Amino acid sequence: MGTLLKASHLYRFGAYRLDPKERVLQRNGQPIALPPKDLETLLVLVERAGHIVGKDELLEKVWPGVYIEEGNLARHIFNLRQVLGDDPDQRGYIETVPKRGYRFVAPVEMEPADPEEVVPPTALLVSGPRSSELTPSAARRGHYRRIGLWVLAFSALAVTTILVVWHFRPTQRPLPQRVMLAVLPFENLSGDPHEDYFADGLTEEMIAQLGQVQPVRLGVIARTSILRYKGTKETVAQIGQELGVGYLLEGSVRRGGERVRITAQLVQTGEQTHLWAETYERPLTDVLSIQREIAEKITRSLSIQLLPVKAEVGAGSHINFESYDKYLLGLHELGQGTRDSVNKSIQYFQQGIAMDPSDARLYAALAGAYDASTTYYSSPAEVMPRAKEAALRAVELDPNLASGHVRLAYVHLFFDWDWPAAEKEYRRALEINPSLPEAQLGYANYLGTLGRFDEALSRVRLAYLYDPLALESRNEALWIYYFSGRMPETIEQCQKTIELEPSAGTPYAVLAIAYAQTGNTTEAIRAAEDTVRVSNSPSLLATAASALARVGQTSKARQLLGKALEVAKEQYICRFIVADAYADLGEKEKAFGALQQAFLQRST
Repeated sequence: MGTLLKASHLYRFGAYRLDPKERVLQRNGQPIALPPKDLETLLVLVERAGHIVGKDELLEKVWPGVYIEEGNLARHIFNLRQVLGDDPDQRGYIETVPKRGYRFVAPVEMEPADPEEVVPPTALLVSGPRSSELTPSAARRGHYRRIGLWVLAFSALAVTTILVVWHFRPTQRPLPQRVMLAVLPFENLSGDPHEDYFADGLTEEMIAQLGQVQPVRLGVIARTSILRYKGTKETVAQIGQELGVGYLLEGSVRRGGERVRITAQLVQTGEQTHLWAETYERPLTDVLSIQREIAEKITRSLSIQLLPVKAEVGAGSHINFESYDKYLLGLHELGQGTRDSVNKSIQYFQQGIAMDPSDARLYAALAGAYDASTTYYSSPAEVMPRAKEAALRAVELDPNLASGHVRLAYVHLFFDWDWPAAEKEYRRALEINPSLPEAQLGYANYLGTLGRFDEALSRVRLAYLYDPLALESRNEALWIYYFSGRMPETIEQCQKTIELEPSAGTPYAVLAIAYAQTGNTTEAIRAAEDTVRVSNSPSLLATAASALARVGQTSKARQLLGKALEVAKEQYICRFIVADAYADLGEKEKAFGALQQAFLQRST
C-alpha cells in the first residue's frame, strides 16, 4: 500500500522552488512573476521531471478541452527558458525532444512546505538518496506518518467525496485560449517605391484594427517585429516559428487614381494551408471599411466568438483621405527612428490635423512622435506639454483608442509624475488592446517606478511576446532590468539585444554600467568603448563615462564626459545621466548642479 502524501509540498531544482499549491515560483527565496499558463506548463514538466511529456499531453493538461495552436505552447516554453536561463549556474532545464515534446532535465527534489509535513520516502524524484538511505530526521517523519495514518485515511475519504461531487458538478465551457497572429508587411504593387508608405501604413492600421477586435482571444504581433519580413524569402512555417504564431495574414495593395485594390489571405503556419483569400477593389475612401471586413473574416475563420466591436471615431464609411494620407506618411517616418524622421512625422501629423481636426488617431500619433523625441533628441520640458495636449485631445475624441490612453499615461508617468493617473490610463489601454506592446512596456515602467520589479519584468516578457524582435522595446526594458538590481539578468538581456542589432548604442551603454556594477573592469571598459564606437548620443556617452568612473578609469571617464557635453551643445543630453556621471567621479557640486537642471527638464 502506497504512502499518502499531503498536497502542500515543494519542488526544488537549482536555485528555484516551485509551490504547486500556492502556484508560486521562487528563485533564491524571491518570488518570480509568471503568467498563469507559463507556471502551469512548468508545473506539468516538473512533476514529470526526467520523462518526455508529449506536446498533445502538455496541451491537454494545461488547456483541458480547449484547442490551442502548437506555436502558442512553444511561446510558453520560450518564456520559461528565458526565466530559468537567468540562473547564474547556467544549467539547462527544459529539453526539446524533436517531433515528440519536452523534458525537464534538471535534478528535482521534493520537500515539505512545512518542516513537520508528511513526505514519502520517494520525495527525491529524479536524483537523490534511495529509500534505504533515509536520514534520522526522515525516519522520525516515518514515525509521525504511522501515528497519523488513520487521520489521513479519514481525510482521504473526505477528499474523495468532494472529488465525486466536483466531477458531477454543472460545468461551464472553458474560454478559448488566445490565438496568436502576425500581419506580414503588405506588398506595394503600384510599381512606385514612393507608395511604400501607403502599404506600410495599411499594415500598421490592420494590426491596430485586429488588436482591438477581440483582445481577450486574439493576440497580434506588433509592427516593429514584422518589418524584418518585408520582401522576405522565409517560409510561412519559419516565420510562424520565429514569431510564435499560428496564423499569418499576407496581403498586397495597389493604389491607382482614386481607387485601391487590396488582396489579403489568411494562412495557418503549421500546415501552411490557406484558410481564405479575398480581393477588394474600392474607392480610396473605403480603405478603412476594407480593414474592418478583413478583421471580421479573420475572427470568423479562427472560430473566435466575436464580442460587439466598438467602431473607432473617424473609421466610418467616410474619411478625409488627404488627412489619412498624411497620417500614413507620418507613421512611415516615425518608424524610421531617426531624429530627422521623427521631426518629419510631427509635421505630417500636424498637417493631417489641420485637414481633419476630428481624427483621434492623428492626435495619438502626434503625441507618440513627441514622446519619441524625448530623452535622446529633445528636452521633456520642451515637448511633453505638447504631447499631453495631443494625447488629451485623442482620448476626448475617441475614448476607445488604446494608443491615446498609452500616450496620456506616458505623459502622466514621465512628465507629470502622477502615478495614479498613469496607472489608470495604462490599465485602460490594456483593457482595450492587450496586444499593444507599448501599453505592456509602459505599464512595466510604471511598476518599476514604484519598485515593483517582479511585476514589471513580467510585463516586459508580455511586451516581448507581442513584439519579439523590436529593438526599441528591448532598449527601454534594459533600464528596467538595470534598476531592478539584477545585474546578471541585465547583462544577459543586453547581450541578447546586441545580437538582435549589433549597431545599437543603448545596450552597450547599459552593459558597460552593469559590468561596472558587478566589478568586472575589463568588460565594463570594453562595453564603454563599444558605446563610443557605435553611438554619438551624448546621453549614452555620459552613461559610458559613468561606467568608466565606477571601475576606476577616472581620466578616461572625464574625457568621455567632456566629449558628451561638447556634443550636447548641438543635441539634447539627459542631465540626470550627467549628474550620475559627476557623482561617480566624486564631483558632488557638479552633480547637484546637473540634478537641478534635470529637475527643470523633467528628466527621467
